[in-house]
Amino acid sequence: MRKITVRNVGPIKDAQLELKKINILIGQQSTGKSTLAKIACFCSWVEKEISIAQSPAAFEAKNYFADNLTEFHKLSGYLSKQSVITFTSEVLSFEYSNNRFSFQWNEGRLNYRRRKTLYIPAERNIVSVIPNWFEVNLEFNNTRSFLADWESVRKYFSKENPLSILDIGKYYHNSADNSDHIITKDNKDILMESASSGLQTVVPLQALIQYYGYDYYNAGLKRKESNVNMQQKMHRLYENILRQLLNTLSKEEKAAWESKKTKIFRENSDISLLPEEVRRGLIFPNTEIESQYKKIASRFQYPSSTAFFIEEPELNLYPVTQYKLVNIIVEMVNVMNHSLFITTHSPYILTSLNNLIYAGEIGKQYQKETDQVVPQNLWINKDHVSAWKIDADTNMLENLIADDLAILRAEELDDVSEIINNKFGELFEIAHHKKEE
Repeated sequence: MRKITVRNVGPIKDAQLELKKINILIGQQSTGKSTLAKIACFCSWVEKEISIAQSPAAFEAKNYFADNLTEFHKLSGYLSKQSVITFTSEVLSFEYSNNRFSFQWNEGRLNYRRRKTLYIPAERNIVSVIPNWFEVNLEFNNTRSFLADWESVRKYFSKENPLSILDIGKYYHNSADNSDHIITKDNKDILMESASSGLQTVVPLQALIQYYGYDYYNAGLKRKESNVNMQQKMHRLYENILRQLLNTLSKEEKAAWESKKTKIFRENSDISLLPEEVRRGLIFPNTEIESQYKKIASRFQYPSSTAFFIEEPELNLYPVTQYKLVNIIVEMVNVMNHSLFITTHSPYILTSLNNLIYAGEIGKQYQKETDQVVPQNLWINKDHVSAWKIDADTNMLENLIADDLAILRAEELDDVSEIINNKFGELFEIAHHKKEE
């Protein structure tokens, strides 16, 4: 469970979010949906950076937090002296207010589980509309980060290992000329830059979902992202973890261990010749500390899940395709235990999610019958969902979870339909009344 408070940042006046496994944010344009998604994504990154460093020192430097947030997520001018951002998790808590960053560790400091934080922006079709995007010199921001992730992902899907795109076709990358291709349903091979706008938008989205939702973990690809800088960070982290575990020993236990180590060093001129079990005893005082260390270190070293932040998954997609895309995303989150934060304008995205939430509730009592309508791997547990609407007039958050039903509040899912239906009714009345005259 993660909690975020945002006050006076861009259009956001006061918002409190309790982040769960699946998080949904709707609202009209320019109300602050992307702002909240970007802040939530940034806070997830801050938690990772501090946890790996086991120190908040970098973020306590003057303007470091604000500069990184505004530069990476393109929020220049959004922060002021009145801005407040707070974040709390089992691991740590921090607050940015009055242009200062404050921090504290929580009880779950060593319970941190590393996650891959992935922000997929609305302008993801840049990889299609600008064929030579890899030659463009971009600032260090979320677009550049997205392109860096895309560069890794696109090379993974070769002609021998294509990616199936919903029911539309297949995608593959040709390394010979660094081009991206679509194989259509009628088996035509076209460049992605010549494909429809829907394909240009959904291909990078689904490729990133497939890669960082499944293959990155199942194929051991997460181990290949390590570099020298990260290795140095991890070495310092391991030393810090061991130090904290050793601090849990009593004075008597520490004294006995130090005495044992002194004796070993005195009696052996070459420690490398000692049995491995004895050498481990010089590092770990007992098997319990050694076991704890290995478990904690493994949680910190490699990501065990991905935190997906997706802007407007519905872009350029027909309603039926939106429905199918929701199923693919939810199945990935359920099967692999990832987390999801989406911003959307689409009532089809919302109603599709609503059906899966309802299936999760009905399936508790009628599992077999519900599974025949909606496969169980698509069911959503209502307790794992947070959903909000940003009010266009107040810029405040409204909770969309209905307390008495296992669904989102229906009246908020498609507020324009009532307006359209009312107008149609008025027009029908005019036409009917005129005929009678």
